[in-house]
Formats: sequence, structure tokens, C-alpha cells
Amino acid sequence: MSSENKDADATEVEITESGATEIGATEADKVNLEKAADGDEVVDGDESDAAVEIPGEAFQERRSVGRLVAAVVLAVLLVGSAVGTASVYWWIYRPDQKAFGLNLFTTDSVDSQIQERQRQVTGAARDGTVALLSYAPDTLDKDLANAKSHLTGEFLKYYSQFTDQIVAPAARQKGVKTEATVARAAVSELHADSAVVLVFVNQVTTSKDRPDPALATSSVVVKLTNADGRWLISEFNPV
Repeated sequence: MSSENKDADATEVEITESGATEIGATEADKVNLEKAADGDEVVDGDESDAAVEIPGEAFQERRSVGRLVAAVVLAVLLVGSAVGTASVYWWIYRPDQKAFGLNLFTTDSVDSQIQERQRQVTGAARDGTVALLSYAPDTLDKDLANAKSHLTGEFLKYYSQFTDQIVAPAARQKGVKTEATVARAAVSELHADSAVVLVFVNQVTTSKDRPDPALATSSVVVKLTNADGRWLISEFNPV
């Protein structure tokens, strides 16, 4: 073969190889264009290595997880706040209720429970004071028995001895009749099982020697004790 033919063949080979290379590139471009037409994004190799894109569904999923975590954290904080409030109530507020012997599990407010307790002890102090200081010769046994029903403890023993030795004989022999009324009463101390009430008393007394009514006013500090649900007088001290 001549040198010209060899050069021609070489040229043909180069052209052929170049043509094949160009055709290969054209086919690749054609494939890429077809994929782009179908909606797929074409990313160059260098760009795909440099930037990583998060698919839409994965991004939404991560965002949902983030919201869930935030909601859980908020719930934990709210629960912690509620527990803290309950603890403050339990350790600070509850002892006050317990000190007054109030019901912790009721729909009634604390103020209404305290007012009801004050009404109970004030009523017991009023009734007991009137019973202690009111008697008449004709109804003496009944009057003294009624008075004793309002008393408890050592004071009950003392009153029983005092009335047997002094009050009953004087009432029968001298015709002593006395009637007491309570002008005012106020609670000065209130606890779970005890209370102190200041009572202002008006007392009218008559006797055989002094038939004209004699009015006397006095004040008494009455201490009460809760005995089986009843408020009874345990101390009775004139002031």
C-alpha cells in the first residue's frame, strides 16, 4: 500500500473515530433531553457531587417530625408547670386547709368552708354559754343537764361539782333565777379540733330577796373542742 493510501486510511479512521465520538455525545444528549422532557432533572456529575438536594417528601417528613418534637417538648413544659403549681398548692395551700380541718376534696371554696366552720363554733359557744348561765328553780335539774351536754373534759367534771355544791342549793333555797343572752360572739382562734370564741353576755337575775331584775354584762373566753363531730366547751373563762 502506498503512503497516500495509508494516510487516507488514517484520516478515515480518525474521521470515523471522531464521528463515533460525536455520535456518542449526540446520543447522550438525546437521552438527556428525553429524560428532561419526561420531567426528570438532569444534573451534571460535578454538580451532583457538590450539592445534595432533599426530596420534597423527605423534607416534609423531617418537618413533621420537627413539629412533633416541638409539640412534645411544649407538652412536657406545660405538664411540668402544672406539676409545679400543684406542688406549690400541696405544700403551701394544703396545710392551711388541714389546719382548719377542712375537706380537701370538695367543690366548696376554702373561704366558704372556713365561714361554715366559724358559724359552727360560734353557734356552739353561744348555745353553751346560754345553757351554762341560764337556770331556774322549777326546771333546775333539766337546766343543769342541758348545760352539761355542752361540756367536755375536765371542765365538765368541774361544772358538775360546782353546780351540785353551790348552784343547785342556792337556786332552790333562795329562788335564784337567771337568764343569759349573747349580745355578740367572735372567733379568735380556729384549728382543726379546737377553737376559741369571745362571747359578750347579758345576764338578768332575780331571787326571793331581790325580785327586781338585775342586769349584768360580761365577756367570756370560751374554748371549744371537737369531740366526735360536736363542738363542746372545754374551758370557760370570764374576762
